Amino acid sequence: MLTTVVIPAYNEEQYLSRCLEALAHQTYPTGSFEVIVVDNGSTDATAEIARRWRARVVQEPCKGVARARQTGFEAARGEIIASTDADTCVAPFWLARSVAHFREDPALGGVYGPVRWYDGQPADQWVLQHPVVWAQWLSHRARRDLWWGSNFAVRREIFWKAGGFPVDWATGEDTDLSLRVSRIARVRFDPDLVVYTSSRRAQEGWFKLARGTLTGAVERFMLRRPPSQPMVDLR
Repeated sequence: MLTTVVIPAYNEEQYLSRCLEALAHQTYPTGSFEVIVVDNGSTDATAEIARRWRARVVQEPCKGVARARQTGFEAARGEIIASTDADTCVAPFWLARSVAHFREDPALGGVYGPVRWYDGQPADQWVLQHPVVWAQWLSHRARRDLWWGSNFAVRREIFWKAGGFPVDWATGEDTDLSLRVSRIARVRFDPDLVVYTSSRRAQEGWFKLARGTLTGAVERFMLRRPPSQPMVDLR
Protein backbone atom coordinates (compact mmCIF):
# COMPACT_ATOMS: atom_id res chain seq x y z
CA MET A 1 0.00 0.00 0.00
CA LEU A 2 1.77 3.15 -1.21
CA THR A 3 1.95 5.80 1.52
CA THR A 4 3.03 9.43 1.34
CA VAL A 5 4.50 11.38 4.24
CA VAL A 6 3.96 15.15 4.02
CA ILE A 7 6.13 17.61 5.97
CA PRO A 8 5.56 21.38 5.77
CA ALA A 9 8.81 23.27 6.25
CA TYR A 10 9.74 26.92 6.61
CA ASN A 11 13.38 27.59 7.54
CA GLU A 12 13.71 24.22 9.26
CA GLU A 13 17.40 23.49 8.71
CA GLN A 14 17.92 23.11 12.47
CA TYR A 15 15.40 20.25 12.78
CA LEU A 16 14.73 18.70 9.39
CA SER A 17 17.67 16.26 9.21
CA ARG A 18 16.62 14.61 12.45
CA CYS A 19 13.07 14.21 11.17
CA LEU A 20 14.13 12.74 7.82
CA GLU A 21 16.66 10.42 9.44
CA ALA A 22 13.86 8.90 11.53
CA LEU A 23 11.80 8.38 8.37
CA ALA A 24 14.79 6.77 6.66
CA HIS A 25 14.84 4.06 9.35
CA GLN A 26 11.23 2.93 9.07
CA THR A 27 10.42 -0.76 9.21
CA TYR A 28 7.86 -0.14 6.46
CA PRO A 29 9.38 -1.17 3.08
CA THR A 30 11.37 1.66 1.51
CA GLY A 31 9.72 1.29 -1.89
CA SER A 32 6.26 1.50 -0.35
CA PHE A 33 6.40 5.11 0.77
CA GLU A 34 7.53 8.52 -0.38
CA VAL A 35 8.43 11.62 1.61
CA ILE A 36 7.37 15.08 0.47
CA VAL A 37 8.88 18.19 2.03
CA VAL A 38 6.87 21.30 1.20
CA ASP A 39 9.29 24.21 1.11
CA ASN A 40 7.12 27.12 2.21
CA GLY A 41 9.38 29.94 1.03
CA SER A 42 12.45 29.04 3.10
CA THR A 43 15.52 31.26 2.94
CA ASP A 44 17.87 28.71 4.53
CA ALA A 45 19.08 25.23 3.51
CA THR A 46 15.74 23.48 4.11
CA ALA A 47 15.26 22.34 0.49
CA GLU A 48 18.89 21.27 0.14
CA ILE A 49 18.69 19.14 3.29
CA ALA A 50 15.45 17.55 2.10
CA ARG A 51 17.03 16.57 -1.24
CA ARG A 52 20.07 15.22 0.55
CA TRP A 53 17.76 12.78 2.34
CA ARG A 54 16.08 11.94 -1.00
CA ALA A 55 12.79 13.55 -0.13
CA ARG A 56 10.69 15.04 -2.91
CA VAL A 57 10.67 18.82 -2.54
CA VAL A 58 7.49 20.66 -3.51
CA GLN A 59 7.51 24.44 -3.54
CA GLU A 60 4.71 26.50 -1.99
CA PRO A 61 5.71 30.18 -2.10
CA CYS A 62 2.46 31.41 -0.51
CA LYS A 63 3.23 31.44 3.22
CA GLY A 64 1.06 29.52 5.66
CA VAL A 65 1.21 26.08 7.22
CA ALA A 66 -2.34 25.20 6.12
CA ARG A 67 -1.51 26.06 2.52
CA ALA A 68 1.76 24.13 2.74
CA ARG A 69 0.03 21.02 4.08
CA GLN A 70 -2.63 21.27 1.37
CA THR A 71 0.00 21.57 -1.37
CA GLY A 72 1.79 18.50 -0.03
CA PHE A 73 -1.39 16.46 0.15
CA GLU A 74 -2.30 17.49 -3.40
CA ALA A 75 1.10 16.25 -4.60
CA ALA A 76 0.85 12.94 -2.70
CA ARG A 77 0.77 9.74 -4.74
CA GLY A 78 -0.07 7.42 -1.87
CA GLU A 79 -3.39 5.83 -1.05
CA ILE A 80 -2.59 6.72 2.57
CA ILE A 81 -1.22 10.17 3.43
CA ALA A 82 0.64 10.55 6.72
CA SER A 83 1.42 13.92 8.25
CA THR A 84 4.25 15.04 10.50
CA ASP A 85 6.33 18.16 11.12
CA ALA A 86 9.95 19.07 10.52
CA ASP A 87 10.76 19.26 14.25
CA THR A 88 9.24 15.84 14.93
CA CYS A 89 10.86 12.40 15.23
CA VAL A 90 8.75 9.33 14.56
CA ALA A 91 9.39 5.81 15.84
CA PRO A 92 10.73 3.16 13.41
CA PHE A 93 7.33 1.43 13.42
CA TRP A 94 5.33 4.64 12.83
CA LEU A 95 4.40 4.03 9.20
CA ALA A 96 3.99 0.27 9.51
CA ARG A 97 1.66 0.61 12.49
CA SER A 98 -0.34 3.39 10.88
CA VAL A 99 -0.85 1.50 7.62
CA ALA A 100 -1.72 -1.71 9.50
CA HIS A 101 -4.79 0.02 10.94
CA PHE A 102 -6.04 0.84 7.44
CA ARG A 103 -5.38 -2.69 6.21
CA GLU A 104 -7.30 -4.18 9.14
CA ASP A 105 -10.29 -1.89 8.63
CA PRO A 106 -11.16 -0.95 5.02
CA ALA A 107 -13.72 1.56 6.30
CA LEU A 108 -11.18 3.42 8.45
CA GLY A 109 -10.77 7.05 7.40
CA GLY A 110 -7.97 8.19 9.68
CA VAL A 111 -5.65 7.23 12.53
CA TYR A 112 -3.68 9.33 14.97
CA GLY A 113 -1.69 9.13 18.18
CA PRO A 114 -0.18 11.21 20.99
CA VAL A 115 2.51 13.85 20.60
CA ARG A 116 5.19 14.25 23.25
CA TRP A 117 8.18 16.53 23.65
CA TYR A 118 11.69 15.16 23.47
CA ASP A 119 13.06 18.21 25.30
CA GLY A 120 11.74 20.87 27.67
CA GLN A 121 10.99 20.86 31.37
CA PRO A 122 9.47 17.80 33.12
CA ALA A 123 6.31 19.78 33.92
CA ASP A 124 5.93 20.67 30.24
CA GLN A 125 6.39 17.04 29.23
CA TRP A 126 3.81 15.93 31.80
CA VAL A 127 1.15 18.18 30.24
CA LEU A 128 1.49 16.52 26.85
CA GLN A 129 1.81 13.04 28.29
CA HIS A 130 -1.31 13.20 30.46
CA PRO A 131 -3.89 16.06 30.19
CA VAL A 132 -3.48 16.43 26.42
CA VAL A 133 -3.79 12.67 25.85
CA TRP A 134 -6.86 12.56 28.12
CA ALA A 135 -8.41 15.32 25.99
CA GLN A 136 -7.68 13.34 22.84
CA TRP A 137 -9.27 10.23 24.36
CA LEU A 138 -12.37 12.21 25.28
CA SER A 139 -12.61 13.77 21.82
CA HIS A 140 -12.30 10.31 20.29
CA ARG A 141 -14.99 8.85 22.55
CA ALA A 142 -17.26 11.74 21.53
CA ARG A 143 -16.47 11.09 17.85
CA ARG A 144 -15.05 14.60 17.58
CA ASP A 145 -11.44 13.60 17.04
CA LEU A 146 -8.70 16.19 17.52
CA TRP A 147 -5.40 15.21 15.96
CA TRP A 148 -2.24 17.25 15.53
CA GLY A 149 -0.51 17.83 12.21
CA SER A 150 2.60 16.13 13.52
CA ASN A 151 0.96 12.73 13.99
CA PHE A 152 -1.91 11.49 11.85
CA ALA A 153 -2.65 9.55 8.68
CA VAL A 154 -5.72 9.66 6.49
CA ARG A 155 -7.01 7.77 3.49
CA ARG A 156 -6.55 10.03 0.47
CA GLU A 157 -10.13 9.63 -0.77
CA ILE A 158 -11.45 10.57 2.68
CA PHE A 159 -9.18 13.62 2.79
CA TRP A 160 -10.74 14.90 -0.43
CA LYS A 161 -14.24 13.94 0.62
CA ALA A 162 -13.77 15.94 3.83
CA GLY A 163 -12.69 18.99 1.81
CA GLY A 164 -8.98 19.19 2.59
CA PHE A 165 -7.35 21.84 4.77
CA PRO A 166 -8.78 25.36 5.20
CA VAL A 167 -5.90 27.06 3.38
CA ASP A 168 -6.75 30.58 4.55
CA TRP A 169 -6.58 29.66 8.24
CA ALA A 170 -3.56 30.89 10.20
CA THR A 171 -3.78 27.99 12.65
CA GLY A 172 -6.00 25.05 13.62
CA GLU A 173 -6.05 23.56 10.14
CA ASP A 174 -5.10 20.11 11.47
CA THR A 175 -7.87 19.79 14.05
CA ASP A 176 -10.39 21.31 11.65
CA LEU A 177 -9.63 18.50 9.20
CA SER A 178 -9.85 15.87 11.94
CA LEU A 179 -13.29 17.07 12.99
CA ARG A 180 -14.57 16.92 9.42
CA VAL A 181 -13.04 13.49 8.80
CA SER A 182 -14.61 12.11 12.00
CA ARG A 183 -18.04 13.19 10.74
CA ILE A 184 -17.83 11.12 7.56
CA ALA A 185 -15.61 8.14 8.42
CA ARG A 186 -14.38 5.98 11.28
CA VAL A 187 -11.24 7.32 12.99
CA ARG A 188 -8.95 5.44 15.36
CA PHE A 189 -6.92 6.85 18.22
CA ASP A 190 -3.87 4.68 18.91
CA PRO A 191 -2.21 5.60 22.25
CA ASP A 192 0.91 3.64 21.30
CA LEU A 193 1.42 5.57 18.06
CA VAL A 194 3.59 8.18 19.77
CA VAL A 195 5.82 10.77 18.10
CA TYR A 196 8.25 13.18 19.73
CA THR A 197 8.49 16.83 18.80
CA SER A 198 10.37 19.89 20.03
CA SER A 199 9.06 22.03 22.87
CA ARG A 200 9.61 25.28 21.00
CA ARG A 201 5.93 26.17 21.29
CA ALA A 202 6.20 26.09 25.07
CA GLN A 203 9.06 28.58 24.87
CA GLU A 204 6.48 31.22 23.99
CA GLY A 205 5.29 30.86 27.57
CA TRP A 206 2.44 28.73 28.90
CA PHE A 207 0.19 31.71 29.54
CA LYS A 208 0.44 32.96 25.97
CA LEU A 209 0.09 29.47 24.55
CA ALA A 210 -2.93 28.65 26.71
CA ARG A 211 -4.60 31.99 25.95
CA GLY A 212 -4.17 31.48 22.21
CA THR A 213 -5.47 27.91 22.41
CA LEU A 214 -8.52 28.93 24.47
CA THR A 215 -9.30 31.90 22.22
CA GLY A 216 -9.08 29.69 19.15
CA ALA A 217 -11.36 27.07 20.73
CA VAL A 218 -14.01 29.67 21.60
CA GLU A 219 -13.92 31.12 18.08
CA ARG A 220 -14.16 27.75 16.39
CA PHE A 221 -16.57 25.82 18.59
CA MET A 222 -18.78 28.58 20.00
CA LEU A 223 -18.62 31.44 17.50
CA ARG A 224 -18.25 29.09 14.50
CA ARG A 225 -15.52 31.09 12.81
CA PRO A 226 -11.84 30.55 11.94
CA PRO A 227 -9.20 31.37 14.60
CA SER A 228 -8.21 35.03 14.27
CA GLN A 229 -4.91 34.91 16.14
CA PRO A 230 -2.03 33.23 14.29
CA MET A 231 0.57 31.30 16.23
CA VAL A 232 4.23 32.31 16.16
CA ASP A 233 5.52 31.68 12.64
CA LEU A 234 7.52 28.47 13.07
CA ARG A 235 6.53 26.30 10.11
